[in-house]
Amino acid sequence: MRGVRVVGGCSLVSPAYARCVSRKSDLNHYSETQLRHPETDIENPRSRRKIVVAADYKDERPWVLSAVRCKELGLFEIAHLGVAEMLAPYEVVRAHQAGAFFMACLGGQGQVLVDGRWRTISAGQACLQPAGIRNSFRIGRSKRWDFCWVRFAGGVRSNTIFRASSPVLADFDAEPLRSAVSGLIAELSGNAVSRRSHQWIELIYDYVRGFAGSFRGDARVQKLWDVVHGRLDAPWDTKALSRESGMSFEHLRRLCLKEIGRTPMNHLTHLRIQQAIRLISESNEKMSIIAGQVGFASGNSFSSAFKKCTGHAPSHFRSTAAGAVL
Repeated sequence: MRGVRVVGGCSLVSPAYARCVSRKSDLNHYSETQLRHPETDIENPRSRRKIVVAADYKDERPWVLSAVRCKELGLFEIAHLGVAEMLAPYEVVRAHQAGAFFMACLGGQGQVLVDGRWRTISAGQACLQPAGIRNSFRIGRSKRWDFCWVRFAGGVRSNTIFRASSPVLADFDAEPLRSAVSGLIAELSGNAVSRRSHQWIELIYDYVRGFAGSFRGDARVQKLWDVVHGRLDAPWDTKALSRESGMSFEHLRRLCLKEIGRTPMNHLTHLRIQQAIRLISESNEKMSIIAGQVGFASGNSFSSAFKKCTGHAPSHFRSTAAGAVL
């Protein structure tokens, strides 16, 4: 496409093309086209980032190669983190996210792909996506989007920050997190004392972990998802979820949308697919057996739901190693 040049696997969009996209308001069409590709980096070269990358993180993209390195990030299984001031057009598509990804909006407005559809994220909100799914985000119709992020490398810390009631999209004050990231960058740019770097990273990690366990609503909802997570093979439907929660399904739906960012049935599917990913990765069981273990009535319904949530067929998680991407 004219105005786009590829450097180190990243598509960098020229200022002239950026103005053209904004003027024609065709970024949505362009984004949908790009989603057909497994990896996409559409970026306005006037955008800015401040980044810290784990010492052993390998990636040939220019913004990674020029980033500050920090060995202490590896202790928390963090691949990279930072603060960004992105200008339109901006879009990232990761076909297979190797580790959990946390993004908190500081200003402007962006969109993240959640459960197969675009969701708006604004200042005062954050999004937490697990490993293994298609991770995509973009500015959309906004001209600027400021955010901070933490990308985990995968492993115990990345997986255990999640709870059954962890939100995918919810309210979050990102200013303390930005201050902690800025503090780490300042330390690494100065004396780079390992002990102090470790303390900054521990604080950053704690903010993400706090969001993952930040359920503050009706305790019956949190209890419900703890029960469901332990019995994913049960025939849960709207009536069963309502009965287990002790409230009407409509009331349950409103609370789940507010506190978790998903409807009850979408969250049920999410929990089932995440458990299926673990089973596929850790065992040699047939897909039909795993489908039944996580509550799907047939292999076809399992495969369809799996591909919608992750962007891949179930067999992909057994045949392909996780990629190292943003």
